Amino acid sequence: MKIFRKSLAVVLALVIALMSFGMLSSAFYLDPSTETAGRKNMLVLGDSIAQGYGIKNPSEASYAKIVADTNGYNYRNFAASAHDTADFLYEITQINSIVESIRWADIINISTGSNNYLANPNVVGITIGAIFGVNNKQLDEIADGIYADYLKIYDIIRELNPDATIVFNNVYCAWKGLGHIPFIKASGRVNEKIYQLQKEHDDIVIFDIDSVISHKTELIADDCVHPNANGNIEIAKAMLAFFKDKGLGEKTDPVLLSEGINYNFYIESFGEVGGRIIGFIVKVLTLNF
Repeated sequence: MKIFRKSLAVVLALVIALMSFGMLSSAFYLDPSTETAGRKNMLVLGDSIAQGYGIKNPSEASYAKIVADTNGYNYRNFAASAHDTADFLYEITQINSIVESIRWADIINISTGSNNYLANPNVVGITIGAIFGVNNKQLDEIADGIYADYLKIYDIIRELNPDATIVFNNVYCAWKGLGHIPFIKASGRVNEKIYQLQKEHDDIVIFDIDSVISHKTELIADDCVHPNANGNIEIAKAMLAFFKDKGLGEKTDPVLLSEGINYNFYIESFGEVGGRIIGFIVKVLTLNF
């Protein structure tokens, strides 16, 4: 039984590595010609969740675009798949369009931290160690590094823009079964650091994406990680209510200008047969049926 579980752990770890390094992409959305003076400016930064990776048309139907369309915000999105907090720091200091957009923004929505685990070069070892409970010190050290980067991110953003509302998304856990073990250990540590940051800087607000989507298979894309089209809608509904409560918007019923088109990473990357086989294995290991 122990050998069988170890074999499953290795397979799961390899799948995570495959996803992490296969999903490298960006879909920057910046179109000043569509912006209107007098409206609030919403900027989105971070990882594949903020990018809208689980759908084919994130520039039209990600949760953040739905929120912007509904509340009439000007909208820019520089989130990119597999980017971690080090990538985030590089972007907000070295990419001029992002630096300018931080100055421009009234609302800055941030999703970052989980890829310090999921896109780590040693993700296979991290996953196996987490499943067998032998690397808690390593997991804690990664979390401490995330927090150090969070502090830098906050200071840089506040230097560029003292007045914007900074909205951090917390992290959800998409997996059940064997996959739940490493995922919840990582996401729990990231969330702990996000809430620690809020205690240090009380002008940060935290959007609870975890309560919207964790363990809700019907809202997860076929890659078993990212929100699908319906998942993005549900996140948008929750964010709209959250923004209204914070005085950032008035509407709570989402305006859908474009229908989200679900994206299957495995089929798109490995063809119909290979993609379905890999997808089935991932669903078995994460109980996403």
